[in-house]
Amino acid sequence: MKTDDGVLTGLKVIDCATYVAGPAAATILSDFGADVIKIERPPDGDLWRTFSSVPGYPSTDFHYTWLLTSRNKRSIVLDLTKPDGRDALLKLVAGADVFVTNFQLSLLAKFQLTWDDLSRVNPRLVYALISGYGEKGSDADAPAFDGLAYWARSGLMTSVTGADGTPAGARPAMGDHPTAATLFGAIMLGLYRRERTGKGSKVSTSLMAAGAYANISRPSSVRRGFRSASPERVR
Repeated sequence: MKTDDGVLTGLKVIDCATYVAGPAAATILSDFGADVIKIERPPDGDLWRTFSSVPGYPSTDFHYTWLLTSRNKRSIVLDLTKPDGRDALLKLVAGADVFVTNFQLSLLAKFQLTWDDLSRVNPRLVYALISGYGEKGSDADAPAFDGLAYWARSGLMTSVTGADGTPAGARPAMGDHPTAATLFGAIMLGLYRRERTGKGSKVSTSLMAAGAYANISRPSSVRRGFRSASPERVR
């Protein structure tokens, strides 16, 4: 829900992302007054729109998962595989302050929507990217959901276990939302830098980086069976 002070009123944000982690960062911006335009795929839009109808979710008369992650936004369907669709997006980018995406690196290159591409269209743009595993390495272009990248591969899964040592399972969007909050902070720093320098910038984070940070205080005893020194051994 939008706040009353609207500290970000007048800010235009392009949400060119899917599911949760990227869009949720744009939603936080919208809560503080930013005008967010969400780009959705044809023919039915973002798949997150109807995710709450998946068997096992509570039965409701409205798609609460969509309202949680994409409230306050205006949506437009663009086919980015077509020149007209991409041209329409570039016109929006030219007048925007922030561009948020979680597309795979290969898709950003395919659609010519990388930071290098869009900064030429709008040098004052703050370009915000969420990836699964970062932008370098063998997994840089790997598709990812938070259950794997944030929860399992960060080690969090084996930190939270049952009495029998069985790893706990992640809940839907459990890692997406804290990662989105991290990106929101990075976007605000990018905007602050622009206020000081007049220049746009690229900011980024990853699901795995956020998971590793959440797991940073994991006791060493969990990994190595460490036992505290007895009082007489302490000097």
